[in-house]
Amino acid sequence: MTGFWTLLGPDFSGKSTVLTRLHTEHGWHVVSYDDRYLESAPMVRLLRENWVGEAFAHRGERYSPQMVLAALHPIVLHLRDELARAADRERVIVDSYYYKLLSKCALLGLEDSELFAQWRSFPQPDGVLYLDVSSDVAWERSLGGERLNCFEHFGQEPTHEGFAGLQDALRGTLLKEVAELPLTVVDGDVPPEVVLDQVLAVLEPRGVR
Repeated sequence: MTGFWTLLGPDFSGKSTVLTRLHTEHGWHVVSYDDRYLESAPMVRLLRENWVGEAFAHRGERYSPQMVLAALHPIVLHLRDELARAADRERVIVDSYYYKLLSKCALLGLEDSELFAQWRSFPQPDGVLYLDVSSDVAWERSLGGERLNCFEHFGQEPTHEGFAGLQDALRGTLLKEVAELPLTVVDGDVPPEVVLDQVLAVLEPRGVR
């Protein structure tokens, strides 16, 4: 298949903004499980909105780790399948791929070495762009925790400490997961226009935009 890129980062790093602008202003094909990219995959939307949220909220209580991961697996397969369908496109970028889901699962105590090995066997990107955002800036963007879900913080309730703890740990886990791939770290604390310029400088060298 034609090569693709991955845009990666912690929660509230600004990935959605960058992906939207890459798509609408620069013609990139975005692969993601966000609602705006799921018009042709309503099952994936239902899984994410209903099943996955319920599963993570009650992991280890109502639902075993295996059952929670079973809810996530079709979403990861959707990303893989959408990348295959986009094989003839020249500009393809995937939102986080399986890297972020795998890393969060590991940090939250949901382990399945066989399933993770399957995810890691999927085609790898030509390169990874990592939006590096401080946990304090990300906390501000979350409106002091008001926008958080149970998959974005340690502990039962969304606190600054629990959020920062997960996001700081996530950074190390994500960077380790993609350590063997070409990696560019982008400063995500700067204004959105500057972030986009940094991303375009890697994806679309001068004269190609």
